[in-house]
Order: sequence, then C-alpha cells, then structure tokens
Amino acid sequence: MPLTFKIDKHQQGRRLDKVIRGKWPDLPLGALMKYFRKKQILLDGKPATFNDRVSLGQEVSVPWDDPALKKAFLPKRSVSSEPLDIIYADSNICIVNKPWNLLTQPVRKGDDSVVARVIKELNWQDSNFTPTPVHRLDRNTSGILVVALNGEALRAVNEAWRNRKVHKKYLALVAGNPKDKGIINVGLVKDTSKNVVIAVKNGGLSAETRFRKIKGDDEVSLLSLDLLTGRPHQARVHMAYMGCPIVGDRKYGDLKVNREWAKQGVKRPLLHGRTIAFGEDLPPFIKYLSRKTFNAPLPEDFLLVLRKRGWHIYSWGV
Repeated sequence: MPLTFKIDKHQQGRRLDKVIRGKWPDLPLGALMKYFRKKQILLDGKPATFNDRVSLGQEVSVPWDDPALKKAFLPKRSVSSEPLDIIYADSNICIVNKPWNLLTQPVRKGDDSVVARVIKELNWQDSNFTPTPVHRLDRNTSGILVVALNGEALRAVNEAWRNRKVHKKYLALVAGNPKDKGIINVGLVKDTSKNVVIAVKNGGLSAETRFRKIKGDDEVSLLSLDLLTGRPHQARVHMAYMGCPIVGDRKYGDLKVNREWAKQGVKRPLLHGRTIAFGEDLPPFIKYLSRKTFNAPLPEDFLLVLRKRGWHIYSWGV
C-alpha cells in the first residue's frame, strides 16, 4: 500500500520533489526520479512530475508503505556541544551568529552545521519542516545568518530578499589601503572545473559591491561591505579584483600576505557578516520585522587582529 500525506502550510507553493526530499532527506535523488518516471508518485490520484507546484490540502501518494522508512531516512547528526549564538528568535525566524569553520547546512549525513545546531538548540519537533537558511555563508566566513522556521516565513523572507527589502553588510580586513569609499560593479563567472569564481569585465552574472573604509594604514584596512547582489564568493572576489584581497583568503588572496598573517594566528578569511536590516513594505507575514536591524558581534580571532592595531570597533558605529 502506498503512503499518503496532505500538503500543509509549510509545503504549499513548493515543487513536489523538494517537498518529498524535505520529508525524506536521505532518499537518493536517483531513486526519487525513478519513482517519478514510473509514475508511482501521485498528486490527487494522478501521476505527478517532479516539478509540479503543490497547493494546500493536495494529497500526495508515494510507493513506499512503511511509516518507519521516514525515521530511517532521517540523518543522524553529530552535533557539537558548543552552544549556538542566537541573536533573535520568534516562531518564524531564528537569526544566529555563525562561527567560522561551521557549515551553514549539512553536505553529508551527520555533518555538524548551523541547521543541525538550530534543531538542537530549539529542541525542534516539527517533522514536516526542517529549519532552512534563507541565505548562505561560506564555511570559514563568520557572522549573521537568517534561518526560516516554517514554510510561510521562508517564502516571505525570500520574497523580501529578491525585492531588496533586506540589507546585509559585512566587515572585512583587506590588504592595502584603498580609497575611502567606492563601488565595484564587475560580473562574476564560476569555473566549475577549479571550483572558483572569476571576475570578468564583460558578461557573467551581474554583481555589485559598495565599500566604505572604516580604518586603514599602509598595510591593512577594515572595510564595511554592502553586497547589493548576493553572488557566491562575491565579497572575496571583488576585493581581490580591486587589488585589496581579504586577509587570510587562501583561494583568492595574496600568498605572501597570508603567510605573514598566518604567523600571527590568522587561519581563515577575515570576513564577517555584521548586519541584517529589514526595510519597509515587507510581505505581510513578516511585516512586524520592518525597520528592524540586527548585529552580530565579531569573533575573537577578528577582534584580536583589530586590538593589536589599536582599532576599537565599538567607537565607529558599525
């Protein structure tokens, strides 16, 4: 007998394959596609396709009939005992200060991640929805991260993000002493063979970064970065393109600079998501967040570098 379930408020509007993989996250993609090809997955009693958009109350039938299968598919997470720094949380979103050297979400079964730690911190019990990051931070980037706690919040924050009603700023320590402020508007192309992103003058995905110098000398500068587009590795690639790579960035940075800073204990790119600001005219479901701003304190490794130069972040209003 097939297993049947109804689409709930978390799942409405999503693609059917994503709904199913959300309920059975360890179900192999190849197996899922085989079930679709053989027309064994039904939507309201009719054969479904993987990209069908589902509506509240629709009935989905899948060809496995053992309810215990769902429990077997759930990944066993090896979650760190270190507490997660939660900046803000309500019934819809959780805003955290992600430490560096932590995945935003698991890549493989058992990975420690922000998602796994949110599940643990909030004692998550809703099997119909897994806390979902609205955006991503690279593993070795620290800072502010928004996690949706239900489907309606996920859709609403994503809509606000697309319409540029949510603004995010970073702090970065870069090599050199750039001008006081400026805009970098250079396209980005991903080289999948080398797993790097390349800045190109013509073509590529549009990417725009505004920067403002907070403090600087002949060796390094602390910049505030406003990413007007959220492309992967955008801040790191744009800073390198400008000739002021982020200190500690082994992929896009300066090898000689990184070697010198490694002697002082810098082990990762000194890039930190500092601020999330919600604008006006937000979708109704998250309208209560309008004009609210949240800040993530800098981690100790970043602060240590600033202290050694006599730079104190609390005095700059950033």
